[in-house]
Amino acid sequence: MVPKVIRNEIPPSASTGEVIAKLSKQRLRARRANEERRARKEADDLDL
Repeated sequence: MVPKVIRNEIPPSASTGEVIAKLSKQRLRARRANEERRARKEADDLDL
């Protein structure tokens, strides 16, 4: 399961390309977590 808080995983000496790559991965991970949460909520709503 993805943590609710995205940690800052970028070292202070990271290049611009490394920063962009890491933020893109974090954003994708957060998007997937949101989609999973929505799917679970939708399934729970159907059970009612």
